[in-house]
Amino acid sequence: MQPTLHDSAERYRQIFAHSNDAIFILDPAQDRIVEANPRACAMLGYSRAELLATPISGVHPHEMPRLLAFTATVLSDGHGWTDELSCATKAGAFLPAEISASVVDIDGRPGVIAMVRDVSERKRMETALHESQAWLARILDSAMDAIVVLDEQRRVTLFNRAAEGAFRCSGATLLGQPLTRLLSERFQHLLDLSMREFAQSDWRQHYMWAEGLTAFRADGESFPVDLSLSPFELGSDRYLTLILRDATIRQRAERKLQRLQRENTRLRAVVRSELGFTEMIGVSAPMRRLLRELEQVAATDATVLVLGETGTGKELIARSIHKLSRRQDKVMVTVNCATLSAGLVESELFGHEKGAFTGAIARKLGRFELADQGTLFLDEVGELPLDLQAKLLRVLQEGEFERLGGTTVRKVDVRLIAATNRDLRKAVAEGGFREDLYYRLHVFPVVLPPLRERPEDIPPLVHYFVAKYGKKIGRPIEAISPQVLDALVVYRWPGNVRELEHVIERGVILSQGGRLEPGAWLPRTASLTHPQESKTLDAYEREHILEALQQTQWKVSGPHGAAERLGIKPTTLNARMKKLGIARPQ
Repeated sequence: MQPTLHDSAERYRQIFAHSNDAIFILDPAQDRIVEANPRACAMLGYSRAELLATPISGVHPHEMPRLLAFTATVLSDGHGWTDELSCATKAGAFLPAEISASVVDIDGRPGVIAMVRDVSERKRMETALHESQAWLARILDSAMDAIVVLDEQRRVTLFNRAAEGAFRCSGATLLGQPLTRLLSERFQHLLDLSMREFAQSDWRQHYMWAEGLTAFRADGESFPVDLSLSPFELGSDRYLTLILRDATIRQRAERKLQRLQRENTRLRAVVRSELGFTEMIGVSAPMRRLLRELEQVAATDATVLVLGETGTGKELIARSIHKLSRRQDKVMVTVNCATLSAGLVESELFGHEKGAFTGAIARKLGRFELADQGTLFLDEVGELPLDLQAKLLRVLQEGEFERLGGTTVRKVDVRLIAATNRDLRKAVAEGGFREDLYYRLHVFPVVLPPLRERPEDIPPLVHYFVAKYGKKIGRPIEAISPQVLDALVVYRWPGNVRELEHVIERGVILSQGGRLEPGAWLPRTASLTHPQESKTLDAYEREHILEALQQTQWKVSGPHGAAERLGIKPTTLNARMKKLGIARPQ
C-alpha cells in the first residue's frame, strides 16, 4: 500500500510543479500564502521566497471586498470560481484572472487551494472582437447598399439607412409589413422561386444573385436594382437577406465596397495572425468555432481526426495543430494512405529490415520512427487495409511496433493526426474499417465544413489567393471587381478551397492591369437573371462539369485534365459524373 501512496503523492507534486496554471495554497485566516508553484511565481514576477512573504491582500490590493466575498463563498460552499479579480505583479501591473478554488485543510484550519489563469490575452481579444462587431455594425448602417431582411411571410424585420434612402420611406413604417408592394411582378416571382429553391434542401447552403430587376420608391417612381439574396436561420425561424444596389450609382458603390473589403480583410488577417492561425482563412461562425477548438486541442497530445470533403484543407488543419503544439520544434511527417500501394503500406508506416522481402536490400525506417517525438499526419486513413489497421491500433494503444521482417519491439512517442473524406461510421458498418480503431481515432473529431456552407469565407479567401498569386507571378492586383466576388460567392465549389485557389490563380494569370475583372476564367454561377429560365443547383454543377470536360476533350484525370481544372480528385469527379448522369458521348 505504501508505494502506491508514495506514487500518488509524487504525481501530485509533479502536477503542482509543472502545471501551466498558477497554483496557490492560501491561509485566509492569517492572510498568508502558504505555497505557490513555479508558474505562480513566474506569472507575478516574484521569487518563491518573496511570494510566500507577500500577504494574500497584497496580491489583490484594490479588490478587498470582492476578495473577501469570494473567499467566504469558497469556505462556505467548498469551492468557487470567479473572473472578477485581478492579480498584482511585483512590477505593479494588474493581470485579469480566472480563479477556481476549493477548500483544503491547513494544520486543522480551513484553507484554500486556488488555480489561477492569466486571461490578459483573452480579454484583449474579446475587446478587439467587440470593437470589430461595433465596427461592422457601423458599416451596416453606413453601407451604400440597401439591406433588407424578410421573414418567411415576406415581412420586413430589418431596413437599413441606405434602404430608407433607396425606397424614400422610413424603415419604421415598413417593419412588420410585406415588402411586396415595393417590388415589380418579376421581382416578386424571383423571390417566390428562391424561397421554393431554398426550401427543397438545406436552408443555409444557398446564395443567389440577379440583376436588372425593378423596384418602386414610396412615391411610385421605379428604379433598377441588382440583388443578392441569401437565407439564414435564427433559432427555429428562417429569414432572407436582400442586398439591393441601385444600378444607377453602381460605380460609386463599387469603389466604397472595395475600400471596406480591403480594410475588413486586413483587420481579419490581424486577428487571425494574433491567434496563431496565419494560414487559416475563415471569418464564418463555423470556422471561428473550429479555430477555437484547434487552439484548445493543439496544447494536448490527443489524437485528432479531421473529417471533410476533398479540397477543404485537412492537411492545413494538421499543420496548424502541429505548429501550435509543444512538438512544434520537432518534425511533422505526412503520409497519404491512398497513394501507397497495398504491398508497400506496412513498410512505409513501420519500416522493414534488410531482406524482409524481395528488393529490401537495406534497412528502412518507417514513418512512425521518423516522426518520433513529433507529429504523424495520416491523410486518407480510411484507405488503410484491414490487416494494417490492427497494427496501427496497437501503436496508438501501446506506442510500440515491429518493423516488417523484424522481431524487436520498438517504442515511439508520436502525436497522431488522421484525416479522411470517407464516412468511417458507414465503413465500420460495412466491415471495411475496424470499429475499435474508429473509436481510438475519434478522440477529438474536427469537421471541416465545405466551402458552399460558409459563403462568407469566400471574399477573404479570394483576397488571400489574389495577393498570393499576384506576388508569385509578379502581377500585383490592387482591386477586385464586386461582380467577380458576387460570381464566386454564388458558385457551389464542388472542389472546395482547392478549386477556388486554382480558379483565382487562372484569373490572376489572365488579368489585365491591376484590377481583377470578370471573364471566361470564372466558373458558371447559380445567378437567376430570368426566373423562367431558372435551374436547380445540380443543373448548374452539371453544366460546369460538362464545360470542363469539353474544354479538356473529355480527359478526366492527369495533367490538364478536367479534374485538375476543377480542383478536385479524379475519383470525386467520376462520382459526381455518375450522380449527375454525365457520360462521354459515343
